[in-house]
Formats: sequence, structure tokens, C-alpha cells
Amino acid sequence: MAVCLPGRRGRSDLDNRASYQHLDPNGMLDFAVDFPSQVEEAARIGRQFAPPRSLRNPSEIVIAGMGGSAVVGDFLARLLEDRAPVPVLVCRNYEIPRFVGPRTLFIASSHSGNTEETLSAVARARRRGARIVCITTNGKLAAFARRNKIPLLKIPQTDPPMPPRAALGYSLIPLVALLGSADLYPGAASQLREVPPLLKRLRDQVGPEVPMRRNRAKTLATQLCGKLPWVQGTAGIMSAAAYRWRCQFNENSKVLAYSSEYPELNHNEVVGWELPRTRAQEVRVIVLHRSREPRRIRARVDITQELIGRKTRVHPIEAEGRSALAQLMWTVYLGDFVSLYLAFLNGVDPSSIAAINELKSRLAQL
Repeated sequence: MAVCLPGRRGRSDLDNRASYQHLDPNGMLDFAVDFPSQVEEAARIGRQFAPPRSLRNPSEIVIAGMGGSAVVGDFLARLLEDRAPVPVLVCRNYEIPRFVGPRTLFIASSHSGNTEETLSAVARARRRGARIVCITTNGKLAAFARRNKIPLLKIPQTDPPMPPRAALGYSLIPLVALLGSADLYPGAASQLREVPPLLKRLRDQVGPEVPMRRNRAKTLATQLCGKLPWVQGTAGIMSAAAYRWRCQFNENSKVLAYSSEYPELNHNEVVGWELPRTRAQEVRVIVLHRSREPRRIRARVDITQELIGRKTRVHPIEAEGRSALAQLMWTVYLGDFVSLYLAFLNGVDPSSIAAINELKSRLAQL
């Protein structure tokens, strides 16, 4: 049975959805189950958006956003680092880089449309004469785009409202299609076609109806219960996926979690497992990697797993899929299910973000 630690409102058996249904009043698990359909709809939205010719041939791409919207920027930066003809940067701030100007493609991403840092950044980008695209459900960002005749990629508002972290498909996939249409993402169309069927197969393997004995997401969540997840990703898209796993553990599961990437972690983190000697037992390491890693990276992962494995348990996960986008989305989708199952084992509502809401409320009083 999939029973772990007592939660605040009783024990959850992951093979009995009725035992944790009360913990999910806003349907976060349903959002995850429906994610492949979200990706399909998001691809249609992207195909229907005709980017103006003014967006072509920029000198750089800057993606402004916070939280789940900024993760989209991380994904695009990693996906495009060996494909795009120009650099891709992520802006998580009120300010924007000094180089932003008339040749910059500036993408403002805010699910709600009311993220104050993003609104500040896009207003500055407009004053600099940047080429702007806004992607949002509505709010002040949509009004800003309409008022200033800026291209607007409108994504759906769901009922019940979907938290930004559950709307990754809507935030990411239309931008992949957009950049493909603007000749900034070679091969985007073929990669987009691969993703939905791959995600559906994964859902059939780790969805809530699949029992623990053959459900790797439920099994991993149980092994993580009561521990601190530390997610390592190999350079490129897997490091971006590791950060997403960390954020999902933070917000959905309500646990501290950390992420790092190869090969950088071999120059610092690998030494930090020495002391205090008992602390490592509180950690569980998840290693996200691709099937065809460069030889030196593969060797680093193997040696590091052996070293850390002397201190604590390591869970390697190899991404499935052919293209970079498919492997990224597969890995992220698996992590979403793991974080949700861990939330139920912890006895918490995965949709609740009380600390973030309090912080926003207090900032609003300034």
C-alpha cells in the first residue's frame, strides 16, 4: 500500500484516490492528468499566431517573467542554446539588461498578467524601443499590449483557475511555435508533434489509476517522503528540468528542495557531502540525464553517483523521447506527478501557496 507519513489530515494511500481527494480541492491532480491535452491545445494556439515580420532577425532574445513563467524562459534558453542564431536570456527582475534595445526580441510572460516585476520590465523594454511580444491570460499585461498595439499571445483562462505552474504547456508551447515561425527555433514543428503522444504514454504509466507496484512516480514519491529532495541535472535541458522539479517540490509538496547541474556540481557540491555526516541521510538525490550524454558528462555522472551513493540513496532517471523538447517535457511531466503524490503523502493541498500570498499582500501595503 502507498501509505507513508501521517499528514495533518490523515494518511494517504496513493492507490486509493478517495483517501487524498480532500487534499486537492482545486484539482491539481486533474490538471496534471489533462496536461497532454493542454499541450495539444497550446500547439494549436501557437500555430494560429502569425508573428509580424518585425520579430525576425533580432540580435538577442530576452524572456521576462517570474516563477512558473520564468521557468519557460529557462527551458527556451536551454533548448535554443545550440539551435538559435542569437543568445537567449531570462530576466527575473523589475530592471532589464542595459543592452536591450530596438534589435531585441523581448518576450513578456505572465500567466495572470499582473506580475509586477514583469510589468515593470516590459514597460522599460518599450521605452527602449524593443520588439515586444506579450503572452498572458489577461490582466494588466494584456491591457498594456492592446494599448500599445503590441503582439499578444492570448492563452486560456480556465475554470477553475489554473495556477501558473500547472499551465506550463500554455506558457511554453505557443512560444516554441512562435519562435519556429520566426526562424529562431529550427525544427520546432517536428518536435512539437512528438510531444503529446509521448506525454500520453507517460500518463498511462504514472497516472493516479496505475497501482504503486508498476507506477514509478508513486514509488519515488514514497521514497522521498520525509526526506529532502536534491535534484541534479546534466548540462542543458536536464539542468532546466532539475530546477523545475525543485520548484514543484517547493510549491506542490511544501518541502525544501534543491537543484544543481553537471558538470558544475563536480567543482563544489560533491565535496559538501562530507559533513555533517548524519545530514546526508536526510537527503535523497534524483539525477536527471539523457540517454545520449557526451562521454565526459556520462563519466562524471557515474563517478558522482558512486561517491554520493556512499552517503545516501540516489535515484537516476533517464529521459525518454527523441528530440530535446520531447525529453524535456517527458522529464518535467514525470516530476509533476512525483511532486503531487508527495504532497498527498505529506497531507497538504498542492495548490496552496500561503507564504507567497502573504508576501504579495504585505508588499501591496508599501
